Amino acid sequence: MEEGNTLGDSEKTARPAKKRNIGMVEGEFVASSVAPPEVFDAQSQRSAANSELESHKSGRMSPSKQMAQLEDLEHPVKVFDFGSAEASILENVEKMRAEAQLLADGVGILGYNDGELATLRSPQGRLDPKDRTRFDYTWANDFSNRRKTGIMPGLTPVLNLVSAAIQCESDREHENSWNEDIHKAMINMAVETSCYAQRLAVKSFPSSRKTASIDPPTLAEVSLPKRVVDYGIVLVPDDRIKNAFLQLQPLAPATVKSWNHTTANNVRQTPIAVNIETKASDKSWTDGKPQLAIWTSALFKRLQKLAGDEAAANLRIPAMPLVIAQGHDWHLLIISHQPSSEEGRTVIWQKLDVGNTRNCFDIHKVIAVLHLVMQWAETTWRPWFYSLLDLAKM
Repeated sequence: MEEGNTLGDSEKTARPAKKRNIGMVEGEFVASSVAPPEVFDAQSQRSAANSELESHKSGRMSPSKQMAQLEDLEHPVKVFDFGSAEASILENVEKMRAEAQLLADGVGILGYNDGELATLRSPQGRLDPKDRTRFDYTWANDFSNRRKTGIMPGLTPVLNLVSAAIQCESDREHENSWNEDIHKAMINMAVETSCYAQRLAVKSFPSSRKTASIDPPTLAEVSLPKRVVDYGIVLVPDDRIKNAFLQLQPLAPATVKSWNHTTANNVRQTPIAVNIETKASDKSWTDGKPQLAIWTSALFKRLQKLAGDEAAANLRIPAMPLVIAQGHDWHLLIISHQPSSEEGRTVIWQKLDVGNTRNCFDIHKVIAVLHLVMQWAETTWRPWFYSLLDLAKM
């Protein structure tokens, strides 16, 4: 995958030692032993504070003002609720929403055979009694259909993730801790158990990495901050994409070539399919909307550049899922784009509350929705990207 499909050590953001962490043993997440007591480091505290201040400064405007400015563009970015009358007009948006809504309601999120389910439901099992009751719902288990998108993660990593997330909330951990210990663990768990684990990968876009920015900057609105998001699910390049990359040219003389709107080295050759923004529990999920809007709009412009000037005006980009994780809670949004020959409007449709990390049953909701998103990436986005390469004569 380039090698492997989950986030490796080289992509991790350095952070202080913690009381509790999640490790990997033979494919399962386990709680590590307690770390030595942390020693107060004034310099580290100042660095963290300065980093937070710089992050604030980079935004300049509040999230609501950023969204207002996006709505005022010549080709605006609007935000609509799924309940809006306009939502039913876009069939691809409604189809994705309806499929995700069933999973968010817990319908068909489990894919266990009878023996596995009996073990889980047993009073001697390790499930919390409240979870055990919900695992008894007959409509929650659909072995044949659920296995079309992925397999069930082991009970041990799920239980450990619940425990770590609850501890994170109890300790009022900062955003890096939620990001590293909870959100990344959830995404990796979903990728590893997806039917498309060998065809997709997850990459990080750490804001501390200078190259992980919108590049060239002209792909984004000059008056808005060039904000990055935290993670992307990308297509692992096959021969079709690798051969086309040899023909690709940089968008600007002073930069390097990339399929995406960023020249970060870890994603230059891997087309981004899904963008994920993460927040700590004390932040609002709405703070992630302008970041996703700015970032994804720049991606759409990059794709239009790839199509060429003549074709760009009529380029139809599939509606794309967006994910925001805020502390325990996970949300699904969908972004759609109309060609500039029509309204030229980009719409963010909000939002489905798909699950959380407070218990095993709700973690299975999140995993099921992430599996659905990954199925979209492989069965919708990859074929569309091939058609874009054909259009670009690559």
